[in-house]
Amino acid sequence: MRTVWPILWKEALHIARDPRSLLASLALPLLLLVLFGAAIRFDVTDVAVVVVDQDRSAASRELVARLTAGDTVRVIAHEDDPEAIEAHFEGRRARLGLVIPPGYAAGTARGRAVPVQLLVDGTDATFAGQALGIVSGIVGDVTLREARASGSAPDAAPGLVARPRVWFNEALDGTWFVVPGLIAVIVSVLAAMVTSQCVAREFEQDTIEQILVSPVSGPAFMVGKLLPYVGIGMAQVLTVLLASRFVFGVPIRGSLLLLGLGTLLYLTGSMALGLMLSAVLRSQQVALQVSILVGMLPSLLLSGFIFPIHNMPTPLQAVTYVVPARYFVAIARALFLKDAGLEAIATQMVAMTVFAGVMLLVAVSRFPRRLA
Repeated sequence: MRTVWPILWKEALHIARDPRSLLASLALPLLLLVLFGAAIRFDVTDVAVVVVDQDRSAASRELVARLTAGDTVRVIAHEDDPEAIEAHFEGRRARLGLVIPPGYAAGTARGRAVPVQLLVDGTDATFAGQALGIVSGIVGDVTLREARASGSAPDAAPGLVARPRVWFNEALDGTWFVVPGLIAVIVSVLAAMVTSQCVAREFEQDTIEQILVSPVSGPAFMVGKLLPYVGIGMAQVLTVLLASRFVFGVPIRGSLLLLGLGTLLYLTGSMALGLMLSAVLRSQQVALQVSILVGMLPSLLLSGFIFPIHNMPTPLQAVTYVVPARYFVAIARALFLKDAGLEAIATQMVAMTVFAGVMLLVAVSRFPRRLA
């Protein structure tokens, strides 16, 4: 520690001389969380439907009323011809079309199955699938009720009766799913960005010569550079956690101690990656650009934050094992929503420890022993 302390103190003084950058580094994660947390939505909350009612009966009007009873589905137009639905799709005014055929009321009154046509704009396949499921469920439920009211259907379907119960996210709020993963992406990008400047700055300002002639070893130099930024990173995460709890209402049901330990390991690995890039590239500008690329894209695309890993091609699934955000996303969601214990996240903790150790070893190995 006698050789680590001078480097640590030197880096802390450098940070203190630029308070605006320090405040920006603390405010930026909060700003990104609020912006992305409010913008990224996987739930279907607004389904615009065009209705073609060819039956024009009380039963068909009741079907449309039931369809729009909640806040999810809204009817934006009534048309006489099903061909008119295509124009609404092309103008992006509607995503679904509902065609109620003639004889709908008479058929349901006799207990017959009456085909109600649903047309869907499949441009956005994910949205289309979810919206189609929501509207199909409502239409099927209304049709069954009409048949029961006419006395032509049993009170309950034979066989098994499903009684769904949702665990961990009872309201099925998509924000609860997005925010913990978003924290992993934000921390990964910012952590690598901040430390990517440390070693490269010494080379560009020609202060590396003074360090090489000092008794400071490579490991002491890297650790001294890393520790102040790990402290700043923990402060960043604290502000983000508070925002996720009080701005978005995401619960933190698990152990704060385990969450803090997992965050520390994840920060150390991400910042060690930035140090390694800084030591290898020796240019602040290049190191910053590469750190953004290396920190953002894998964390966003290969961590399971947006796209499920088990749906990826096998070669890409293999690549995800070297992406630390994969493990922190799993830890964050388990601790935020499930109150998971150490046994449930031990594998992820070990993986992040190994990643942090490897990155530190590579960064130390790139510390020059002598001037070129």
